[in-house]
Amino acid sequence: MNIKILKEMKKTLIFAALFAVMLSACQGPQGPKGEDSNWFVTSFTVNSNEWRLSGQPNDLNSYYYADKIIENLTDFIFEEGIVIAYIKTGNNVKNEMPFVFHRGDSDGTNESLWTETYDFDFYPGGITFYVTYSDFSTAIRPGTETFYVVLMW
Repeated sequence: MNIKILKEMKKTLIFAALFAVMLSACQGPQGPKGEDSNWFVTSFTVNSNEWRLSGQPNDLNSYYYADKIIENLTDFIFEEGIVIAYIKTGNNVKNEMPFVFHRGDSDGTNESLWTETYDFDFYPGGITFYVTYSDFSTAIRPGTETFYVVLMW
């Protein structure tokens, strides 16, 4: 037999064997019903004037932050639940945080390259959003941003 035909037959047999294993792996009794889960979704718009600067403008390790209250974020959710946050980055586009946005600018002679990183911390009763710049150029406040927070327990 031709070696090419043998290789094709081998591929076909391997595919058929894998398909048979996948079909048999789905058999068995249904597991117990999972516990009920709860979730809560909210959104926040942080206006440019709401960002607070930690440190002095352009100092090393300076960054911006904004605190928001989430009364639904209980001690139980803090200890046993899940908190996920997203930032709206365009029309009908959200990105999970932390979100790193690479930026660049040129004045015709010099180029500036940096990243903006959006992140968050949470605690019972609230959440803090952060914006950090890789070059620590914090003389200009971040713009208005919209965030979405999902609590699950």
